[in-house]
Amino acid sequence: MPTIGRPRAFDTEVALDAALKVFWRRGYEGASMTELTKAMNINRPALYSAYGSKRQLFFRAVDHYYAVDAIHTFQALNEPTARRVTEEYLLRTVEQVTDPDRPVGCFVLQTALACGAENFDISQHMAKLRSAAEKELYARYVRAQTDGDLLPSENATSLARLVCTFRHGLAVMACDGSNRYELEESARRMLSLLNVQDISSRTS
Repeated sequence: MPTIGRPRAFDTEVALDAALKVFWRRGYEGASMTELTKAMNINRPALYSAYGSKRQLFFRAVDHYYAVDAIHTFQALNEPTARRVTEEYLLRTVEQVTDPDRPVGCFVLQTALACGAENFDISQHMAKLRSAAEKELYARYVRAQTDGDLLPSENATSLARLVCTFRHGLAVMACDGSNRYELEESARRMLSLLNVQDISSRTS
């Protein structure tokens, strides 16, 4: 009969969340194995057994981030109109990047914006995730045009790029010390400048 392995003496999801926070604060290259294992409250053999390697641990942390942290922001795409999508996308971003229970800023933006040659693939992977987020927003604006709540003359590509660029700016400003009130004020000012309005609300 096969031998039944002993259960791990730690919660892999709790440890993964601890690793996520280390990567978030230190970046992929800045996060040492010593710092990771200390935060996760495990030793190196346990880390390798549960996650494989630092690289594999990082990619697990990315998935965890999308499942736990980023999902609230991306749910803004389910709002009924382009105007509401844009408003919720930015305001939920502010909530996310200033969450007092998490490191400030954006995990996807900060952890591997620049890496050495040996980790270039990680930097590229994170860039692709940012690009994918922009494409999802673009697709939502195109759907809004099809649904008739966004003007056909609006450039969906340009609008999605602008909103994502501003979103990244909010994350950077949070890292620089701007508080939630200040960032919400900036987001609302941005919304007032954008020509994103529901066709149904336009006066003839």
